[in-house]
Amino acid sequence: MSYKHDAGRGSSNREIVLVDLNDVYVPERTIERIMRKDRHQIERMRSDYEDGRIMVRVVLRPRCGGGYNVEDGRHRVIAAKLAEDSHIEAVIIGD
Repeated sequence: MSYKHDAGRGSSNREIVLVDLNDVYVPERTIERIMRKDRHQIERMRSDYEDGRIMVRVVLRPRCGGGYNVEDGRHRVIAAKLAEDSHIEAVIIGD
């Protein structure tokens, strides 16, 4: 389940896709570190996701063996997972 559309000006014509959050990999140690440092920011973002606010898209890169690594947007990915969203809007880069 995904959709694509043009990312707009300055995006090198990259498409925006809807990615299953279960396919987005963030190491547990990274999550713990970010939560210790930026818990309040993550909680605000989680609230934004729960309220249906539009968020900046994350940038993902395909992983060997499937799924994606986060190139930009770890805080947003963590917040979306905490909000129990199932998908996140992303721009995919690389091969």
